[in-house]
Amino acid sequence: MFPECLRAYLAAHAPLVVALSGGTDSAVLLAAAVSAGAKVTAVTVETGLVPPGEAALAAGVAAALGVEHTVLHVEMLAVEAVRFNAPDRCYVCKRRMMEEVVGWARENGYAFVADGTHAGDDPGDRPGVRALRELGIVSPFAACGIGKEEIVALARAWGIPVRPSSSCLATRLSEGAEVTPAALRQIATAEAVLREEVPGRVRVRAEGRSARIEVPEGFEDSARALFPRIRALGFDEITIGGR
Repeated sequence: MFPECLRAYLAAHAPLVVALSGGTDSAVLLAAAVSAGAKVTAVTVETGLVPPGEAALAAGVAAALGVEHTVLHVEMLAVEAVRFNAPDRCYVCKRRMMEEVVGWARENGYAFVADGTHAGDDPGDRPGVRALRELGIVSPFAACGIGKEEIVALARAWGIPVRPSSSCLATRLSEGAEVTPAALRQIATAEAVLREEVPGRVRVRAEGRSARIEVPEGFEDSARALFPRIRALGFDEITIGGR
């Protein structure tokens, strides 16, 4: 199974760079580019704002597909809007990341940069989409009307792991709160503890020494059993709610 629109779109936009996050959407996009016979490479931007191991997952995907992979490092907390969790943080961060990828692509002879935004992504909920448009990033799934359900089906057909969605750890902090490496480590470690017993999407929303935990419905008791380990990370008050 391979949507003809997607095949044609990727062939028409080669040579291209796939912005590879390590998540399912961009992994399937890279696999599709390979299957379409397009000249493609993968680039991951390491910002320090996502859970540890994401870049390694991206590298594994690229290696399995036989695609060269480059990791670019950006000190994102040096950007004031990001460090102080400004209202436009997502836009500023995405633009900074993709500027790096676009610059790399130009320097290395690639005509296009593509990302995994799909037809079901609401631009109103994803300010970073504006940055993609401004920089001329192409989104093949969105262009072909392909949504999450079809991407998951392609992943399963092609043997690509379907992973719960990840996101920037700065989203776990209140708007205006300073984003520090220590806070990010604390949140990432707490979420890693939860994932030992809770499948699917987990989030730890932090405010000072308080944490609000989000887990899929039905896994609240599993999460509560882990409260002592989460408190040991520096949280005094923990509340929980299903998603």
